[in-house]
Amino acid sequence: HDFVKNSKVGSATGFMMVAGSMLAIPHKTGTKMKMQTAPRFSGVSEYQECYKEIPHCYASMDRKPLIAYHPNATRSRLAVEDAPVPLKNASTIAFQDRFCVHNRRFVTTHKNYYTGEMPDMRSNPGMIADSTRLKRMLQDK
Repeated sequence: HDFVKNSKVGSATGFMMVAGSMLAIPHKTGTKMKMQTAPRFSGVSEYQECYKEIPHCYASMDRKPLIAYHPNATRSRLAVEDAPVPLKNASTIAFQDRFCVHNRRFVTTHKNYYTGEMPDMRSNPGMIADSTRLKRMLQDK
């Protein structure tokens, strides 16, 4: 730190060692600015920008509110008529198909094949085949 004591460089008023590093002490600047309160954040978040309340505007409207440019702004679009309101609050969609069989429409594989029966202890192949034929007929019904 002695080797920079009488230096000819006028970029600093002095030098000091901090944690093994040489740091320069800067010159004083003119008058000190008064500490003002930090400026408040005036930006808008993405959420606020997307969901802000916007007045209904269209291209041929008189006295439109001024807004920042946006390519999809509603103030630049043509007027759109409101959707028709149904007379009653009921659905008019009918889910009907004349080729669909409704009595076993939503029977799952589990309901079809896993009936929870006890193991069949019969050894007669004719009896087992007859009961299996009956089960399959009822499953395909």
